[in-house]
Amino acid sequence: MPPQRRTLRNVVFSLLGKAQAAVFSYIVIRLLLDVLTVEQYGLYSLLFIGVMVNLSMLFQIGIPNMITRYVPEQFTSHNTAGIREIFGKVLRAQLCVGIATVLLTLAFAPQIAKWINFPDDAQIIRVFSLAALIYLLSEIYHVTLSAVFRQQSIFTVTIAYNTLRLILLAIVWWQFRSFMAVVVAEGISLLGCLIFYALSFRRAADIAAAPVAAGASLDWPRMKKFGGLSYLNEVGVSLLSVATDFFLVSGILGGAAAGFYGLANRINDLAQKVLPGKMLAPVIQPLFFSEYGSDKSKAEFGFRILIKATLFPTVAVAVWLAVMSKEVIVYLFDPQYAQAAMLVSVMAIFMPAAAVRLPLGLMLQNHERVDLLIWAKSAAILKIIAGVILIKRYGIEVMPWITGLAVVLQNNFVYFFVKRIAKARMDIWGNIRIWLNAVAAGAVIYLLKPWFNTLVGVILSVALFTALFLIFSLINRGFSKSERDFINSKLPRPLWKF
Repeated sequence: MPPQRRTLRNVVFSLLGKAQAAVFSYIVIRLLLDVLTVEQYGLYSLLFIGVMVNLSMLFQIGIPNMITRYVPEQFTSHNTAGIREIFGKVLRAQLCVGIATVLLTLAFAPQIAKWINFPDDAQIIRVFSLAALIYLLSEIYHVTLSAVFRQQSIFTVTIAYNTLRLILLAIVWWQFRSFMAVVVAEGISLLGCLIFYALSFRRAADIAAAPVAAGASLDWPRMKKFGGLSYLNEVGVSLLSVATDFFLVSGILGGAAAGFYGLANRINDLAQKVLPGKMLAPVIQPLFFSEYGSDKSKAEFGFRILIKATLFPTVAVAVWLAVMSKEVIVYLFDPQYAQAAMLVSVMAIFMPAAAVRLPLGLMLQNHERVDLLIWAKSAAILKIIAGVILIKRYGIEVMPWITGLAVVLQNNFVYFFVKRIAKARMDIWGNIRIWLNAVAAGAVIYLLKPWFNTLVGVILSVALFTALFLIFSLINRGFSKSERDFINSKLPRPLWKF
């Protein structure tokens, strides 16, 4: 019998983990906006969002995808020695790459600072590079624990990490109020996170204590090939991500523009964090591969329902945020960033396109066709060329359009091969119905916007939009009967009527 994946329990802890992360993130953003100037927040966004969260994929050499793809298979077959072997080798590889990157950053920090239009902040970049190394190592533990369905452990670690981070940044806000103090506090928090993960991994005795056997029957040539192709794909993901947005905006328009773009991106990121698709991604990925990795013919139904389950909440949040962007900035964050409202709206419009990259990518990864995902990232090259040409002429407002359209182009390329290789198709009309329901609810909110010009009004707009969207979704159903029956079979009662 395969080991228990404890799916429902892991779903609950994944949801709780992402929810608490979103709450902590909002409080941290408010502290940072009060401590940092607009220009300093621009550099903070470039480093801690553009580089650490997105560009870090360049330095992870395909490791997270390799762990996510193959560790669940070893878990299902009880090969804990194999899991231990994979973990040990990738951790050592990540440490070597990380140290080499830090040494290069320490040596060339002044040149990097000039390149990104912050010539006086070389020391900030040096300290940041040490924090980034710690982040890379902690991610190995995070991805491995997720791949063996230890979401409860991840939840505990993230609670401890976010609490430590909030305490340290609150001390900075209260006593120091300097950019360097913020960077040091973030670095210490990440070190605490790494320690928490290491302790949690040691407690997973069935994995951490498993002997590394010579005959663990791991197909390393196959795994290395997948990891190498995944790395090339991650290079494209990094180029297509917000990381290049920050570099283009900062390098061409300066720190203030990067600050406005940074807050718009953080608002968009916070909105995504409360979405089930984002919250459950650590559960969905290993579950999908453990369910369909050895039986690919059954994956189409899972793909179709995953697309709709992703779009249903994402489209709703995207439409509401596009309509209420200015009010969100003014009443929930900082009025001095109000001119970033259009950036928030455009990013919100393309939020669903970014969300469906997960199910699209899972289908090709399940068939081990990462090479096609790599070719899809050619859209990133077009994005960078368009950014260099258009940003200087049309300003910061054009950047989210360029990035969003590049993501749409990539998705269409991937979907073409999902149909061709995996023989799987979306329910296009069902997806369109979900969009129509959200747009109809958004139109009502737009007409009532004058009534929502306070903090209470913003909260009421959420409640009204949600009620309207659900009512419209009951009338104009996006899910088919078989899909509703499948979802209801997993629930205590048949509550899913949409």
